[in-house]
Amino acid sequence: MTPAKLAVNTSGTPIKGRIYALHGVTDNAASLCDVSERWSGEFEVVCIDALGHGCSPRFTPEQLEDPFEVLVQSAAAVINRIEADDPAPFVLLMGHSMGGATSADIVSRGLAHVDALVLEDPALFTAENRRDSKAFGEHLVKWCNHVTENLGHEVEQILKGYPLWSRAEATGWAQAKVQVDRNFLSNIAVGSTRTRSEILESLQTPTLLITGDGDDVVIGPAGVADIDKLGLEKVTTLLIPTARHCVRRSTPEPFYAAIESFIAKLGPKD
Repeated sequence: MTPAKLAVNTSGTPIKGRIYALHGVTDNAASLCDVSERWSGEFEVVCIDALGHGCSPRFTPEQLEDPFEVLVQSAAAVINRIEADDPAPFVLLMGHSMGGATSADIVSRGLAHVDALVLEDPALFTAENRRDSKAFGEHLVKWCNHVTENLGHEVEQILKGYPLWSRAEATGWAQAKVQVDRNFLSNIAVGSTRTRSEILESLQTPTLLITGDGDDVVIGPAGVADIDKLGLEKVTTLLIPTARHCVRRSTPEPFYAAIESFIAKLGPKD
């Protein structure tokens, strides 16, 4: 199966390197605009619309037979194409939720070379906490339809829930709910069939996993404790108090500061 060509939003100059950012389910590249604003002065930031999201193509019936694998292969193809044409001195891949699961799968399987990996409360599940995909997909379809019908109201509501979040990103978030492929949501697969420990144990790239203790997190305190027990040399965990599932939107400064410290230890020097 030939990977689909995805839409990307690129900004900045690769003085220090290149950052690839992958969004969560029902989001889009526009909802990552704060990532671009934060780092485009020193990095080229490539925000990718996942297949079935944003301006990227919709899923074909064939692709919906194994949608997560197609998400992984198509995102890896973007990275490989850009790096083949214009190699960066330092490459960081970061992903939130579904994008985190996609990123972890790409790196753990060696589908694209990156120098560092950041996982923002990734959709990496244990055998016990894997979600009922059908019920979750039905919920997302109803929710995205509701947001689509009430865009202005929902932007205001999300800004109340995330008061530190920029209006530009919130608008991108709302736009994404209009754009997302409902057929994908109905056949949703936001994470690998491999377990969290299987994926993390196979990582050979320096990795920072960031989560919070909000009531909507995937990893959370219990997950951090379980991961730390594995004693993984390449994986560092960080739990930010009060952070919600989208850590960068609820606690932006500690989130970005942690990644900048992580990059400083690994990336090219000034």
